[in-house]
Amino acid sequence: MGKKKSHQVFIPGFTCLGKSIYLQDPTLGRPPEVPRIRPPEPSRARRPHLSFTASSNPFPLPSASEASTHDTPDLILLTPWTGAQARHIAKYTLSYNQLYPGTPMLIITTTITDLALRRLKTKLEALAPAVAYLTTSPKSNILLHAFSEGGAHKAVCLARAYLAATDGARLPVRAFLLDSTPGTPRYTSNVAAFKRSLPRHPVARALGLPVGASVLGVHWFLFSLFVGYDNNIISQTRRALNDDALWEDVRAPRTYLFSEGDDLIDWHDVERHGKETAEALGVRSLLVKFKESGHCGHARGNEGLYWGAVRRTWDSKTEATWTGEIIKR
Repeated sequence: MGKKKSHQVFIPGFTCLGKSIYLQDPTLGRPPEVPRIRPPEPSRARRPHLSFTASSNPFPLPSASEASTHDTPDLILLTPWTGAQARHIAKYTLSYNQLYPGTPMLIITTTITDLALRRLKTKLEALAPAVAYLTTSPKSNILLHAFSEGGAHKAVCLARAYLAATDGARLPVRAFLLDSTPGTPRYTSNVAAFKRSLPRHPVARALGLPVGASVLGVHWFLFSLFVGYDNNIISQTRRALNDDALWEDVRAPRTYLFSEGDDLIDWHDVERHGKETAEALGVRSLLVKFKESGHCGHARGNEGLYWGAVRRTWDSKTEATWTGEIIKR
């Protein structure tokens, strides 16, 4: 009998806290006890917010000596795109290790099954190890970097799980980075995302794509018919990103990174969310629009602009005014 495959090593330097949950934290001893997670409470009414003025300057990275004097996050929370592979995620963890040396990093991945088919209760229960870490090793300054619909939805689920496990405490995210998200519900986008999550072997794709597309089609039809378009997971996530019942500081600065060349998410949807959020809630939003990079591939298109925007987003959390749009031609 073959040896059972280990799930303890995902990316070198990370340990497995639970299924799809990986941590890099040199200060951590044994894994924390897992608390019981209750269903989320109803959202409270949103508070009014102020508006902010615009700026459109590129953001160069600081030198090594300057970086050492900058404020750093207590935790970097990465929620990658659906079906993201370790070797691709590792490129981001490496850059973050260089940008914020020694900062703990938590990765929570997702699959198309988890995104589209599992119940919310099941999703929240699966996040118990991550919540245990956050509550036993308190982090008051979190940088959230969510990718695509799967990553944004996973981040929202974590915020709900944290709220339920802490008797109403909201997730202390101090800066939001939203890469290729949020979009709006489209069946074709779901199928395209599912195709990308399949193994690259031609047989797997030839057999898996028709089955997956059919299942997604039935699910899409039934959900739209009996639950409603506005209650689609993507629609819910889009609203939840602006729900101050989930985030300790919903007005924290946020950056939207998106591209005209994205074949999965319509860049107009992402841009509209950023502008509506800035105007309606007074959230300090930066819109970084690339020209040709593909879905969740903007860092490869222009690393300096991408990581400069990441650094600028975190540094701006103590500023009163910053909003703008940068367009890469």
